[in-house]
Amino acid sequence: MKLVVENLTVKLQSREILRDVTFKVESGEVVSLLGPNGSGKSTMLRTIFGILKPIKGVVLYDGKALNSISEASKVFGYLPQENPEIGLKVLDVVLLGRTPYLSGIKRAKKKDIEIALKALEDVGLKGFENRKFNELSGGEKQKVMIARVFAQEPKVMLLDEPTAHLDISAQIEILEIVRRKVRDGCSALIAMHDINLASSFSDKILMIKNGKIVYAGTPDEVISEETIRDVYDAEVIVKRHGSRVYVIPKRKTSENGVRVHIICGGGSGRDLIYMLSDRGYKISAGVLNVLDSDWETVVEVGGEVVSEAPFTEISDESHAKNLEMIEKADFVVLTNLSIGKGNLKNLYAAKYASKLRKLIVIEKTSFKSRNFVGVEAEKIYDEVVRGSIVVGSEKDAIRILDRERYANN
Repeated sequence: MKLVVENLTVKLQSREILRDVTFKVESGEVVSLLGPNGSGKSTMLRTIFGILKPIKGVVLYDGKALNSISEASKVFGYLPQENPEIGLKVLDVVLLGRTPYLSGIKRAKKKDIEIALKALEDVGLKGFENRKFNELSGGEKQKVMIARVFAQEPKVMLLDEPTAHLDISAQIEILEIVRRKVRDGCSALIAMHDINLASSFSDKILMIKNGKIVYAGTPDEVISEETIRDVYDAEVIVKRHGSRVYVIPKRKTSENGVRVHIICGGGSGRDLIYMLSDRGYKISAGVLNVLDSDWETVVEVGGEVVSEAPFTEISDESHAKNLEMIEKADFVVLTNLSIGKGNLKNLYAAKYASKLRKLIVIEKTSFKSRNFVGVEAEKIYDEVVRGSIVVGSEKDAIRILDRERYANN
């Protein structure tokens, strides 16, 4: 069973919001709608649900047109952008999702209450049924609204910005809840702003510009620097690691031709990376786990980075690439990073840079306080500092780099 949208055209007042939109959502799929504000994402969901009427085109589910909201609400579970501020109990809010199935006096039966309680359990809010909705946190309110959608027992969930105004932890939790529900047998069409979240949780992406779908496919097929420039008029850097796609805003800088390689991690290189970028240094870094804060910063400024998969130890292959980066660099900086088993090879890389007489070490705190490996790392670090220039801050490192750069010009 699948949702089919064919040649959908919608006008609001005199303005055409959607134009000849055609796509499909298969059962068991999460499909995200991406596009700037005003591109037609919300209008698309409202039209599919039946709140808005198209001037042309048709919405079909399992080959049949749905001719009323009462029919559509037994197929589609719709979550609007904004939550209502109501003083109802949580259970009563969720029971609103059973409205399409109630008859006569519209009173919930035992079965409806059981379904609503199960929906609350599915979103992690078991025991919240007697709490007041307007006393909940933003993330809890959103879970209640999703539970209301679940209580409808929809075939397709239509979710309009379900992670808006939530912190990153709550955003991920909400989308994981939705993903679990899809695995149980329905599908989801989600309007989103966050491209990285959409690429992480979606099977397909539909990119909308001026009311038309201009790109459609898997995240890997659709998300690129060119498509984002076209749709959002924004300059970004798109990085791929394995099957994952990551989008980082691009900073505009001019280069002075001097290359600095930074051995960092866990945010220890962030300030230095920005300072070097602002001065026009060509930056590389590694080895960094994908989505490490320093990894994101290097990508943001347009630098090269030797990447490793998240939460994994540095491989021999990545270590070898790191040594190649060090050889290419004019200078290398070892930041005040902590050393554990996972990144111990970065300390060996610093030792290699010190032998090449191009290493600056930033030592803000004693290495002992940052050493989580033991004697092996301590011995390597002692060799590193013996062959390096040791400074106490990023500013000191910058002063040395600027002095050497101008001396060689």
